[in-house]
Amino acid sequence: MNDGAVFDLLNPTGNSSLVLTCEHASYAVPERYRNLGISDAEIRRHIGWDIGARWVVEALSRTLDAPAVCSGYSRLLIDCNRDLSDHDLIVGESDGAQIHGNRQVSDAEREQRIAAFYEPYHAAIDQLLHERREKETVLLSIHSFTPVLGKKERPFEIGVLFDKYEDVAQEVGQRLHRHEYRVRYNEPYSGMDGLIFSARSHGDRHGLVYLELEINNGIIAQPEQASRVGRAVGETLQTLFPGLRQAEKSQT
Repeated sequence: MNDGAVFDLLNPTGNSSLVLTCEHASYAVPERYRNLGISDAEIRRHIGWDIGARWVVEALSRTLDAPAVCSGYSRLLIDCNRDLSDHDLIVGESDGAQIHGNRQVSDAEREQRIAAFYEPYHAAIDQLLHERREKETVLLSIHSFTPVLGKKERPFEIGVLFDKYEDVAQEVGQRLHRHEYRVRYNEPYSGMDGLIFSARSHGDRHGLVYLELEINNGIIAQPEQASRVGRAVGETLQTLFPGLRQAEKSQT
């Protein structure tokens, strides 16, 4: 795959009170890494990116006039939703696939990946939030999950992940449920286990309310599906967070 941008900044001057992030937006890998030793088919599975998540972010950004930061490379290169101390920052195996290019990563290579791919992504989020420091802001990280992992089925459409802001999470979940989505809280992963690292770290650093949404990739696997879901989620959020109604009016 051709080398591209480490991150994409969408609609940076958007008026919404929401700022969106997407840590697993792409399955791209720089040419020199030779696809980390796995096939194109493997890296395009859920192990390489969050299928459909970027398309949802694009639709949300348009619907809400919200800025967004999307990662430019595969989570298998380095996972931007993990703390630097986490054991799965760079994985050697994922859902039964051996990631040969990650099996013997030297300390120097680890530091190079952090400097080249991880730090610029998070610096871009911090910069965007700093520029909006005088504006009331809520941080929302968008991810997707596979409907079946191993032998475990995940029979719902949206997971609302949180660790601190349960009242906000419950309100978001209830509104999504009224749109006929099957909603779970802290599933398929729990914010209480530190698995919303990016939202939490930036939210805490900037003193913001933050959440993460996990969307079943079975309902967003194609761009047109993801756009519909993004618009529906955006319409749900417009009536909840401060500034979203104003953002809606500014586009008409």
